Amino acid sequence: MKRPLSASRRTPINHSYGTCDRTCAKLLIYPSELKHEDITASLGLEPTEAHNNGDEIPTIRGTMRVAKVTFWLLSSENYVVSKDVRAHLDWLLERLSNSHDALRDLQQTHEVKMSVDCPWWSRGGHGGPALWPEQMRQLAELNLECSFEVQFYPDDDETDD
Repeated sequence: MKRPLSASRRTPINHSYGTCDRTCAKLLIYPSELKHEDITASLGLEPTEAHNNGDEIPTIRGTMRVAKVTFWLLSSENYVVSKDVRAHLDWLLERLSNSHDALRDLQQTHEVKMSVDCPWWSRGGHGGPALWPEQMRQLAELNLECSFEVQFYPDDDETDD
């Protein structure tokens, strides 16, 4: 009897992923001429953050600035408690499970740019995220590229004084 293909994988899901400080998965949509409300209506999903070109938006410092682009974001940050990026991607892909046709329509009929971005902060200056074929297959079916922004920070005792 053959064992399941998943048994050959080197990296099981690990929510405490030892080499990761934190991570998340984000669907970023830049809808060109459309408003972010149009993206919300098309996908039937509420974004975790959105603004239109010309909106006044708060900065980290508490001041206001004018948005230069229209932006729609759905992020797993604050929704998934895991240091394994696969758990974050699974959350995001589950949210998009009923939006395949809407995503394709946006990709084919409008000058929309979209991608999945996965920031990944290393705990000790080494390691990296892993994806399974299931996540890669779902991303491909949605025609979504996936990028990783990997940050390596030195241990506290290695910083210069």
